Parts: sequence; C-alpha cells; structure tokens
Amino acid sequence: MKTELALAGLLLALTAPVGLTASAAAAPPPLPGTVEVVLEQSQIDTVVGERLTLESRVVNSGNAPTERLVAHFNVASLDGVYVDLEDWSADVTREVPPVASNSSMSLSWQVQTVNTGSFDVYVVLMPGGDATAGTGPLVVSQPVHVTVAGKRTLTAAGSLPVAIVVPVVLGLVAAAARYRIRRTS
Repeated sequence: MKTELALAGLLLALTAPVGLTASAAAAPPPLPGTVEVVLEQSQIDTVVGERLTLESRVVNSGNAPTERLVAHFNVASLDGVYVDLEDWSADVTREVPPVASNSSMSLSWQVQTVNTGSFDVYVVLMPGGDATAGTGPLVVSQPVHVTVAGKRTLTAAGSLPVAIVVPVVLGLVAAAARYRIRRTS
C-alpha cells in the first residue's frame, strides 16, 4: 500500500508542472496582429549635432483594447559605427497605456545625432501587463533611414588668414611696445 501511495504521489508531482506549462503556452498572445507601431517619416538627411523629433503612432485596429504596452526606441548603425543610445536620446523607453479598439496613440521621440554615418531608427512594442510581460510577441515598426553627414566648423581656407594675421599682429604689438620702451629710456 505504501508503494502504491508513493507511486501515485510521484506521478502527481511529475505531471503537475507539465500541466502548468501546457496551459501557459496555450494562453492567447498579448499583442494581436491588429496592433502596429508606425513611424511617420521614412528617410531623414541631417548633420551631426542636429536635434530631431520623430513621430510614431501605436495603432490598434482590433475589436478589443490592448493591455499596457512598453515602447522602446532604438538606433542601429548600418556602417558598423558604435551607437551609444543614451547619447542619441535621453528617453528611449515609454509606458503606453491601453489603446482602445480602432484607435491610436501618438509618441514623439527627441533625438540628437551624435555620429556620422548611415543609421536605421525604429520602435519596438512589447507586452507590459503584469501577466504578459516578457511573453512576446514583439511588434516592430518599419525603420526610418537616417543619413548623418559631418559638419565642418572651420575650413582650410578660413584658417589660413587666421594663421597669418594673428602672428603678424602680435609681432607688430611687440615691436611697438619695444619701440616705446627704448624711446622713453
């Protein structure tokens, strides 16, 4: 009798986690295919140091409201240039409250270009509800292609007059001071 009870208990213990796993896997996805994130621009040409505002919309074309979502802004280099996201934007992750069915919500992203090169910027939506955080699926916007050119602040033609005039002026000032000192002594 003891052996039968032990086997029944062991069988129950082994099947309980399997049952929980199967029910969690059968849960409906938290982001239906009717939710999308759209960036309003498709391409931007700019120079280093410029501040940009990128507009995005979270669109729910489904029949039910979404749960709380998390939107994350990202920058990817297409040239292999290192991108420190915190240099580009101070506010890269936002909580998105539930979006009603057949409606949308706008999000603005403030960005400053800090590297030259070719980049894609995009927004990712992920479930943020208590029961679905970390379960996926993710919704990713189409990228906005950003080309960032360098900005020259002083050209070679502009530096030549400075390189010639400054020493000449300093030499003339020194010569005039020396002449005054000799004349008064």
